[in-house]
Amino acid sequence: MDVVYAIQTLATPWLDTAMTLVTDLGSEEAYIAMVIATYLAIDARAGQRLGVLLVTSFFVNQYAKGWFDTPRPFEFDPDVVRTQRALDGATGAGFPSGHAQSSATFWLYAAVQAGRPWFWPIAVAVVVLVAFSRLYLGVHIPVDIVGGLVIGITIVLIAVALERSGLQFPTWLLVAIAIAVPLSLHLVFPTPESDLLAGALGALVLAPVLVRHRTDGPWWGRVGIALIGVALAFTVLVASSVYLPEEIKRDPLAGYVRYLLLGLAGLALAPWIGRALGLAPEPRRR
Repeated sequence: MDVVYAIQTLATPWLDTAMTLVTDLGSEEAYIAMVIATYLAIDARAGQRLGVLLVTSFFVNQYAKGWFDTPRPFEFDPDVVRTQRALDGATGAGFPSGHAQSSATFWLYAAVQAGRPWFWPIAVAVVVLVAFSRLYLGVHIPVDIVGGLVIGITIVLIAVALERSGLQFPTWLLVAIAIAVPLSLHLVFPTPESDLLAGALGALVLAPVLVRHRTDGPWWGRVGIALIGVALAFTVLVASSVYLPEEIKRDPLAGYVRYLLLGLAGLALAPWIGRALGLAPEPRRR
């Protein structure tokens, strides 16, 4: 708590706003938009890998939080919370920090996939800022942040090692595993967001099988498809939140299907629409 108190001696209203915006980079909505945009506009293969690793990291974080079940700083001193939005987003246990872990996983692996030296300082800066924002906003203590960063970096290192090992598996096996394992975990050992995570993972592995997508078209076409994909995904998210009855949203299987369809709307339907509109090139014949 002493570190949190020390950091908050810097607090000002404008810094409260800035840190809230920074911490929002680790929100569910931000990751949905960034993964879809990467997949549709930059590199479909890299976007898929990035999404799969991010969802895997979230699964690990959810179960780790349940295992350790540690309190957050505002449970000891409610006055440390800087904004209501930060408090609303601080769900579950404190250790490990989901924002720190997911930002390390997403941005460091994005730097690996990008393969550009200039991207590394940007990635590291985002990770550090997101981690710092959690302390400043009073929703985590340092051990939560360190734990999240260590787990996130470890996940990235394992992913890179597996890629460099050259191991290859049939597509049908990878799809089966990526659907069966998270869905089974969700149904047998559910967490507050396991329906979202299992559905997202299913969409990430199914989308390229259903609709092959190329990102070597003109920049305006790729931007257009990305905008369509993000719009479709958020339309499904908002519409299902508003119109689906609560008992359906709380149903484990229905929740999985909801997020599976959300992911497929952004990752499979959008490329199909984009191709129909002439925004994307036709897939190459194998």
